[in-house]
Amino acid sequence: MRKRNIFFLLLLFFTLLFFFPLASWSQLVLGQYEDEAPFRTWNTLGIKTASSLGMGEIQFTLATDCSVALSNPALLTELPKITFSFNSSYHRASFFKYSIVNTGVLFSEKTLTDDFTAFDFIGISLRLSDWTFALNWSLLEVYDRPVADYQYMFQDTLYYSIYMNQQGRLNNLNFSLSRKLSKILSVGLGFNRVYGQLDREIIEVWAVDRVSISDNKSHEYSGYYFNAGLFLDLTDRFKVAAVFRTPYVKKSESQSVLSYNAPPGGTDITIEASSNDEYHQPLVLGFGASYQILKDFRVMSELTYFNWSKYEADYFGEIQQRDYKDVIKIGVGAEMVNSFTLFNQDFYLPWRAGFSYDPQPMKEPNSHYVYFTFGSGIHWKGLHFDTAVSIGRESGSGDALSTNRIAFSLSYQF
Repeated sequence: MRKRNIFFLLLLFFTLLFFFPLASWSQLVLGQYEDEAPFRTWNTLGIKTASSLGMGEIQFTLATDCSVALSNPALLTELPKITFSFNSSYHRASFFKYSIVNTGVLFSEKTLTDDFTAFDFIGISLRLSDWTFALNWSLLEVYDRPVADYQYMFQDTLYYSIYMNQQGRLNNLNFSLSRKLSKILSVGLGFNRVYGQLDREIIEVWAVDRVSISDNKSHEYSGYYFNAGLFLDLTDRFKVAAVFRTPYVKKSESQSVLSYNAPPGGTDITIEASSNDEYHQPLVLGFGASYQILKDFRVMSELTYFNWSKYEADYFGEIQQRDYKDVIKIGVGAEMVNSFTLFNQDFYLPWRAGFSYDPQPMKEPNSHYVYFTFGSGIHWKGLHFDTAVSIGRESGSGDALSTNRIAFSLSYQF
């Protein structure tokens, strides 16, 4: 019995060394999917509704619904007097290195996939003379990971199991206003409050010996930032825009509970910790241009700069290892609009396609995504229904990650 107790104590020591937040856990470089990394990509600015997604995630000069308040609020002046907008989407992405998977505890020979469906945007805008106001709610980021659940069986007896699950959301409440200063110039400003949570659970069990170790961490997020933009309607054909998002601190009230239970040895240990953590989010700058080649055909492009070299994560009192670089995301899109008449009513069919290059901020591995996007819709009077698909592939990490997204938008304008 004494030997078994010594074994359990040694096992507890090495487990604490791995799991406890003040230990060597923070030195693991996961790259693409640190715990706080958003689902799919680090580079998030606003939300891509169906019209934006179908055109290579173009946002800065595309005024189709209320979501423009999150990326370029100056575009609110281009919307009709009153606009209601909704969006829902389906996301699917593959993962390789994350949490305890392929970082030394669990090994997978192939990538793992996870998906989710969400109602992720609702908003309203109202134009009064030269001023336009908007109020929006959106799901900005998701922190879900594929569930890891491994069991070792021998002769129909369970000897060992390990389970990991992580889920999280970051919501955004936005209030924006914009003003048309002249015939060609509009400006806008948005105030954003972010809030959400992240929960991660790891349970390890030696069933025969009745020994279990559990590690539970929870984070309650909050923060504030401003975003602003300008829109120049230079000619009937050519338009440009510039945007920025202020850097901000995403604060976290964090809790950690680590438990070790070994009934044969009479051991029951629980270690609790709490911390006020901070994640320093980067400054974002953007520039976009739109050109109307024909009456029913236009092209758009934009560049978005993310100042990731200033990113910092303070996790349970320890600065995490995040050696990141600044990146520039590139998007290009095109839209052609056809029309037809049915029952003496005019209907419009937009056809969209686009491309996006999305480099990730880690210096190692030097990873980037390439997305090809397609979309369409049907517009009748003030009622607009749009849908889009994005297909993405990652290069650089050696893991051949992939991502797909489908979005559906409904907007009513009058």
